[in-house]
Amino acid sequence: MRAKSLAWADAAHRAEGALLNGNVNGALRALDETARNSRRSDDEVRALYSRLMRVGRDSTDAPAGAVARLHEHMQQAAGVGPSPATVHLEVAAEVRRGRLEGALALLAAVASGGLVAPSTGSFDLIVHAAAARRNRLLAWHAYRALRRAKLTPSAHTLNALMKAETRARRPQAALRLFARADAVPARGWVGSPPDGWSLVGAMAAAAAADEPESVSLFFERLLRSSSDEAEDGGNGGDVGGGGGGGGGGGGGGGG
Repeated sequence: MRAKSLAWADAAHRAEGALLNGNVNGALRALDETARNSRRSDDEVRALYSRLMRVGRDSTDAPAGAVARLHEHMQQAAGVGPSPATVHLEVAAEVRRGRLEGALALLAAVASGGLVAPSTGSFDLIVHAAAARRNRLLAWHAYRALRRAKLTPSAHTLNALMKAETRARRPQAALRLFARADAVPARGWVGSPPDGWSLVGAMAAAAAADEPESVSLFFERLLRSSSDEAEDGGNGGDVGGGGGGGGGGGGGGGG
């Protein structure tokens, strides 16, 4: 038994070394050897592939498509189904290489396939990347795909959509979106309430909209929420949540 465990560890180490050297085929051969040497639980197999997928995502020497090939190999050769974590790693690799549409297509396929439910965080990666590229339409497209997957948007989703609107020179749309999410109860926003970073995003939108009074109001709220959190020992309520909408209120968000 110990010999099989050592063989598993050795083959896993060689797979990682091959991947670091840009040799995906060598990594896959070593993984085939791990399967022959010792049968491991699905969780152990996923943990190994997840580690290698992180290497493939982060290594500058790993070729394009390395993470996708590892994910496919895990399912087909090792016979282990995907998890939200492994799907997220493949999405992250696609986003890192600028293949946002490919990442979104992957999530759509996973959601429709029914084998595993994707996570909100995987969609958030695409929304944030689209916002950074000033691609407002793709950001909202990813948001709608998130909703079609019956997932709940997070505060990160909200912040990325606000950023997308502001960077697309639509700061008023960003402020309207914040006001809708910030209302009690929320108006037309079905996700998590705003957090401290939402207030930072609202300040940026108000500044872009040339609304200095709104910037001051958001800044004061951010200071108050930070003070409240400090008094609660860092375990307080929602940072920046609740309360009135601040500047740029009103309905009708972008998208």
